[in-house]
Amino acid sequence: MRTGFCINFVITIVYLVRKFIILFTMAITIGVAIGVYLWNMPAKKVENSIGLSITAADLGKEYAANEKEADLKYLNKAIKVSGTISEIEKNQDGGLMVILQTDDPMTGIQCTLRDKGANPVKGQNIVIKGFCSGSGITGVSLTDCIISES
Repeated sequence: MRTGFCINFVITIVYLVRKFIILFTMAITIGVAIGVYLWNMPAKKVENSIGLSITAADLGKEYAANEKEADLKYLNKAIKVSGTISEIEKNQDGGLMVILQTDDPMTGIQCTLRDKGANPVKGQNIVIKGFCSGSGITGVSLTDCIISES
């Protein structure tokens, strides 16, 4: 009688181990499939997003007044910012970074342009559309920016 118990116990353990291996393999397969899907998902483009419109001065004021509230409103969203170009610089990737003037001379709206061949002019009034990436030491940053017609 004792031998029958041991055999049944071993059979049960083997059955449970097989079940665990199958479930574990299925979980790994599903995880890999989700990872591949997310990796190959197309990136959001600013052209395909409807942007909130705001002036550079107002955006700078909102971030200066309450950064957390402004982040809730603008962070990782497409926005159209209108203003006057105060500086044009090249970033470390060789791309153009346009800085729009705000009421605070120490900060500005930093817009990293996607098109390296763009030709903005200092002092020009411009509308730039990009994704807001929050505020830093030197002001609010926009990434993946394009020059908008309106």
